[in-house]
Amino acid sequence: MSSPRVLVVDDNRDLADGIAMLLASTELAAQVAYSAESALSALEGTEFDIVLSDIRMPAMGGLELLQCIRSRWPLTKVVLLTGYGTVDSAVDALKNGASDYVTKPFDNDEIVRVLRRALSSGSAAGGFDVAAVVGDVAAAVAADDLLAGLKHALDVLVQATGADDGEVFLCEPEGRDALLSVWTGPDGAALADRTRFEVALGYPGIVAATGEPLCIKGGLAGDARFLRRDVVDAGIRSLVAVPLPDVRGVLGSMHMLSRRDDFPVEHVLELLQRAAVPVGVAIRAGLATLRQSVDAVSGDLGESDRPLRVLLESMRQVAGAQHGTLALIDHGTGRPDHVVSTGAASLVCAHAESGEWTSCVSAMAAHGFAADPGRRSWPASCRQGLPRRASSPCCLPLVASGRLFGLVVLDYGRDATCHAAERLVPLLSMANQAAIRLRSRREGFVIPQATAAVDVSIRSSEALPELELRCFGPFAALRRGQPIAAEAFTRSKAIVLLKMLAIRSGAPVHRDVLMEHIWPEVDPQRGANRLHGVVHDLRSVIEPPRNGRDWTYVRNRGELYYLDCEAGVDIDVARFRTLLALAQRGASDRDDDVCAPLEQAVELYHGELFADDPFAMWCEPDRLELRQRYIDALRRLGQLHQARGRGDLSLIFWRRALRAAPFREDLLVSLMKLLKALDRPAEAQLTYDEYERQLRDALGVAPSEVVQGLRWWLLRPSPASAGSPSR
Repeated sequence: MSSPRVLVVDDNRDLADGIAMLLASTELAAQVAYSAESALSALEGTEFDIVLSDIRMPAMGGLELLQCIRSRWPLTKVVLLTGYGTVDSAVDALKNGASDYVTKPFDNDEIVRVLRRALSSGSAAGGFDVAAVVGDVAAAVAADDLLAGLKHALDVLVQATGADDGEVFLCEPEGRDALLSVWTGPDGAALADRTRFEVALGYPGIVAATGEPLCIKGGLAGDARFLRRDVVDAGIRSLVAVPLPDVRGVLGSMHMLSRRDDFPVEHVLELLQRAAVPVGVAIRAGLATLRQSVDAVSGDLGESDRPLRVLLESMRQVAGAQHGTLALIDHGTGRPDHVVSTGAASLVCAHAESGEWTSCVSAMAAHGFAADPGRRSWPASCRQGLPRRASSPCCLPLVASGRLFGLVVLDYGRDATCHAAERLVPLLSMANQAAIRLRSRREGFVIPQATAAVDVSIRSSEALPELELRCFGPFAALRRGQPIAAEAFTRSKAIVLLKMLAIRSGAPVHRDVLMEHIWPEVDPQRGANRLHGVVHDLRSVIEPPRNGRDWTYVRNRGELYYLDCEAGVDIDVARFRTLLALAQRGASDRDDDVCAPLEQAVELYHGELFADDPFAMWCEPDRLELRQRYIDALRRLGQLHQARGRGDLSLIFWRRALRAAPFREDLLVSLMKLLKALDRPAEAQLTYDEYERQLRDALGVAPSEVVQGLRWWLLRPSPASAGSPSR
C-alpha cells in the first residue's frame, strides 16, 4: 500500500521545508508549495490525500484555498495551521469543511498525530466523528447570548459522547476562583450544589491552576480531589475535564460526566481538547463584548449620577435582575460617597455603610457572591449585613489593581427564573471593566494584602512595562500591553535580531556573532550593511520618539549591540532567571521565600523558547538550558510541598515535570511514590501505563527492570512493605 501523500502549503519556506523533512521521517510522503496558487497547480497534476496549509498567506489565504479544494477535490482533506491571532478563522474553517487545525506553536509529535487522525476514517472509537462534532460546537457557540451558546454546545457534546451531564466553569477576572456557569443534564441539582472552587482545589480549581486536563474512568468515588459528594451520590462514575485556553492563561474548564465505568475517556478527551478552542474563542469574545458595553455607557464615571445609572441599568439587564444599587467608595473612610439605585431603596449592606470591609470576605478577596432565596444558605456576614428587602442578592465588587472602587448589588427577587450563579463571571467582568474606568478618576480603597486574592500573572495597566518581550512560547513584543504586529517590521530579520538580543537580557552581543547567526553565507561587508538596515528597521518600530541622539532600547557601543533593560524593557526570560536565582538564595527548604519565587518562575514558562520558530538552531542551547531549569524548578516544588504535607499541591508540580520530560524515570518514580503515599493506587497504575505506552510508541523500548520492579512494589495490594525494594 502506498504512503499517504501530504501537500504542505506555507509562504514561510523554512517552516514548510522543515515540516516536509519531519514528515519524510514517517510513513507520510510530503510535497511542498510556497503559495496557495502553487498548491492548486500541484493538485491539478497529483492526487493528494491531505493538504496542510497555513491560514495567513499573501494573495490567496488558507481559507480561500480550502473553499477551492472542497469544490474541486472533495475527497482531499484539509488541515489548517493557525496562530493565536487566527484561531477565529480556524473555527470558521471547521464549519466549512476543514478536517482539523493545528495551533502554532506546535511540536513534531502533535502535527504528525493530527495528520494521521485526519487521514483516518474520521470516526473515533467512541462512536463520534470528531471533526463534525467540533464543527457543530463552533456553530453552537456563535450565538449572541454567550451562556445560551455554551449551553447549546454542551448539549451537542453530551449527545455526541453519550455523557450524562456537561458543565462549564469560568474563572473570575480578579478573584480567580472557578465558578460553575453553565450545565446540562439530569443531575443539575447535584452539579449546582457546589458552584465555587478555589484555585487548585477540586477538579475545576486544579485544571484552572495547571492548565492541564484530568480524566477519571470508573473511579470517581475514590478520588479525594473531586470534592463533590452530591455528584458522586447521583451515580456519576467517570469524568473528563479540559482547560479552556486563553493567550494569557486559562479561562476556565469544560467537563463531561458519565455514570458508565467504561466511558471512553481517551476519545472524549481528544474531542473536548479540540472543542475547547472554539468554546474558548466564544467566551473571550462574549466577555470582551460585555467589557466594551461598559466602556460605551460609562461616560464620565464618578462625575454625575447619569453615567452611574446607565451602567447600573446595563448590568441589571445582563443579570436579568429586578433592581439594584451601585455605590462608589471613598478611599479614605471606606464608606459610600455616591449611591444610585434602580429600585425604591438602597441595597448597600451594613458593612459597606460603616466602612467595615474586613467583614466582607467577597469584597476583600475580589470575589462575587450570588445567592438563591432563603437567608439561611447565605454567608453569615451577608445574613447580618444585607437589608431585609434583599431576597436573592448578587454582590459585585468593583475591584482593579488591588483596590476597591465601589460595589454593585443586584436583586433577582423571590421569583428568580435563573440560578443566581449563572451570570456571575460575565457580571464580574463588567464590574472589573467599570473599576478600570474608575481608576483614572478615583484612588480607591486599598484591599488589605493579607486577604487580597489577585492573580499575580495579570498586571494592571499601571504596572505594564513600556516594552515587554515574551520569549517563552510564541515570541511576542508588546508596547504597554498592546501586541506589536509582525507586519509592522518591514524586514523579517528584525524580529530575529530582537529575539537574539532578548535572550541575552541586556548582555552585549558582537555584530559578528549576530551576522553569523542571521546571514551565515554572506561575506562580512554585505552582512554589516544588512545588519545596519535591520537595526534601523527594528528601532523604527519599537523605539519611542527620540530625545536627543540616544536610542532608548536598542543600544550599541561600537560593534556591540544590546537591549537596555533599565529603560523599561521587561523580558520574561530575564525575570525567569532572576526568580530562580532568588529561590537559590533562600534561607532553607522550610522558608516560604523559596517556594514563592519558584512558583512565579514556572508560571512564566508558557512553552519552549521561541516556540513559533521550532527549527531555529541558533537558540537551541538556550532552549535546552531553560527547559531543564524549568523541569528542575517543578521537581523542587514537588519536593518542597510534599515535605510540608501538601500532597495535592505536590502532585500538580510532579505531574507537570513528568509532562515536560516524559521519559525521565526519576520523575516517574517520585510521582508514583507520592501517589502510593496518598493511597491512590489506581492513579499510580494509570501513570505507569501512560509512561510505558509513550516509551514504546516513541522509542520502541520497555521501562527498565528497576522501574518495573518498583511498580510491582508500589502497586501490590498487600500492606506497605517495611523496606524499600533493592535497586
